[in-house]
Amino acid sequence: MNNNINLMRKNLSQSNLLVAGLARNCEKKLENEVRQINLAFSDAKSINWLVIESDSDDRTLDVLNKLSNNDFFDFISLGKLEKKIPNRTERIANCRNLYLEELKFNSKYNEIDYVIVADLDGVNSKLSLKSVKSCWETDVDWDACFANQSAPYYDIWALRHDLWNPADCFEQNSFFSKYSVDVFFNRYSSILSKMITIPEDVEPIKVKSAFGGLGIYKKNLLLKAEYSGLKDNGENDCEHINFHINYLSDANLYIIPSLINSGWNEHSRQRSKLFLFILFCATRFFSIKTIKKLRGLFKKL
Repeated sequence: MNNNINLMRKNLSQSNLLVAGLARNCEKKLENEVRQINLAFSDAKSINWLVIESDSDDRTLDVLNKLSNNDFFDFISLGKLEKKIPNRTERIANCRNLYLEELKFNSKYNEIDYVIVADLDGVNSKLSLKSVKSCWETDVDWDACFANQSAPYYDIWALRHDLWNPADCFEQNSFFSKYSVDVFFNRYSSILSKMITIPEDVEPIKVKSAFGGLGIYKKNLLLKAEYSGLKDNGENDCEHINFHINYLSDANLYIIPSLINSGWNEHSRQRSKLFLFILFCATRFFSIKTIKKLRGLFKKL
């Protein structure tokens, strides 16, 4: 291991962390996620939480109020934001920008060294102390690093890599759909085929953008950045793409294969052989209109 590189990264045991995330209708998983992430980062000097909530119609607010009895946990509720900002990606970006504002202007966070951006819907259920420590043991000098999954890597929309996924996967799918009636080919080529299984012991993958449910950022990286959920032409965009490409283009961003945060989830299950077989058969025996009616079934596989 290159000790010179390690000197460039503040030791985890000496670091103050802020975990930032969004919450909507996650009452059943929220407490477990907080517990799991706290345990995984328990070697840190301190851990604080800031969760931005909006539009929940379950008991998420009750859970957040309960968690806020802990000194380390804060949340802000924006109420029914969907009425004010109906576009989903724009709304998500708005919520993320609020925790960035707090990070920049709230003196409570002056001593933060790293910001952990985490999804709180169950995708970090396998995060461990060992996987987190591997980020501080790697030889690569990262400014931000992102999680991997023991199952196929699922977060293709947030991914940019010159060879792996150089463009918006949904735009690519739309392009194929203009010229091909083969729904199976279109979706597999643009999205599902890119959900590769990355072994834990391979070298980190340098990317232009990624997320995968968990990102660890050096705090100073975020102080002049902001999220947007829209492209210049007004179309929906993954908020992580805009954030990384427009503001962190000079930073060293890596997927750390040993940073495992989950296995199969609702997104990666689409990559299963059963799904592919059904989708393959469906494109040969049913019309596109019929397939769209069966979409609900596909989502459960």
